[in-house]
Amino acid sequence: MLSFETKALYRVLIYGLSILILAGSLFYSNYLAKQLEAKERASVQLYRSAMEITANIDTEAPNAAGELVNFIRTQIVDPYNTLTPKILVGDNGEIQSDNLSLNESLSEEERDALVEAKLEQLGEENPPIKIEFFGGQFVYIYYGHSMLVKQLRWFPFIQILLAFVFLGVVFGGFAVAKRNEQNRVWVGLAKETAHQLGTPVSSLMAWIELLKIKNESRPEDQELINEMERDVMRLENIAERFSKIGSKPELIEVRLKEVLDRSAQYIKKRMTKRGSIQLIVNNNLPPENTLKINPQLFDWVIENLLKNALDAIKSKEGQLVIDAGEKGQYYYIDVSDTGKGIPKGHFNKVFEPGFTTKKRGWGLGLSLTKRIVENYHKGKIFVKSSELDKGTTFRILLPKKQKL
Repeated sequence: MLSFETKALYRVLIYGLSILILAGSLFYSNYLAKQLEAKERASVQLYRSAMEITANIDTEAPNAAGELVNFIRTQIVDPYNTLTPKILVGDNGEIQSDNLSLNESLSEEERDALVEAKLEQLGEENPPIKIEFFGGQFVYIYYGHSMLVKQLRWFPFIQILLAFVFLGVVFGGFAVAKRNEQNRVWVGLAKETAHQLGTPVSSLMAWIELLKIKNESRPEDQELINEMERDVMRLENIAERFSKIGSKPELIEVRLKEVLDRSAQYIKKRMTKRGSIQLIVNNNLPPENTLKINPQLFDWVIENLLKNALDAIKSKEGQLVIDAGEKGQYYYIDVSDTGKGIPKGHFNKVFEPGFTTKKRGWGLGLSLTKRIVENYHKGKIFVKSSELDKGTTFRILLPKKQKL
């Protein structure tokens, strides 16, 4: 299984290669467009030369001259007159002719206004070309780019758009296929884990019952046995959680305050081996308010956040703080630590499957936590704040009015 960093590197390489290909296509298309523009300008120059020749040849000349005029007009002037939009302007600024395809139903005033606007546009596209005639008269050719050049100009952007759509579809398809495959693997692994845990858990429960019977006369050992029983029951709950992964969990009305207190108390009793790390609980959730949740899965969410917070504290001193209450239309639960912190660029990545900073770990805890909170309880979970070497705060938001 590829590491998160390796996958990220592959994605960067693929996107980088795609950008290079698109940039090359854009550059080459732009090069072709410039070549075509140069050819069109040469065509307009040829058109100008042809106009000058035909205008300055005596039409009453012998038959050979007349045939030359006819050849130039039919083979050069007329064909090149339709290649690009043109407007001929006299030396006095008066528009003499144009080859614009305008609606014939336009009035003369409307047509003149459109031609004037087009003339200004063509002047911005290309510098006008001067045609000189004998006698000192001249006209200017204002011309624009042909439809082919304009299409070629837009073609790279259409390519880029299609390429990004294609990449989006491809990566989206890969992501969906990968997510489905991961889901199948996780569901299968979870159910197999639950199955494997079932037998030893049942056996442990039987041994605890036997210990209770044998130690009835020793009350000093009963608390120890009861604590062992609670741990085994917790293990049984964990096995049940794993067995339910892949199926829609049952949600029941519970007091969220009690669920949070119970989870915090369970972790607090098992923090004694971590030096003088304190767990502070500010549970200001309304005692009587209920919410539809799955208590077993939600217990796991709180425990997972607290265990991650505990792991983030590398020293033997520090604090874990649970702060819960109401905020607008939501109940909020903040889990804070005084640990190593999370870089800002990793705020979203920590919830991705496979992402972990631990030497031993699969990087699935926060991913499953996010799924339980958002998919099953329609809430939100995110990194509220974090500062390197000072600590991190995760926030859970649960809507008071659930749409399950």
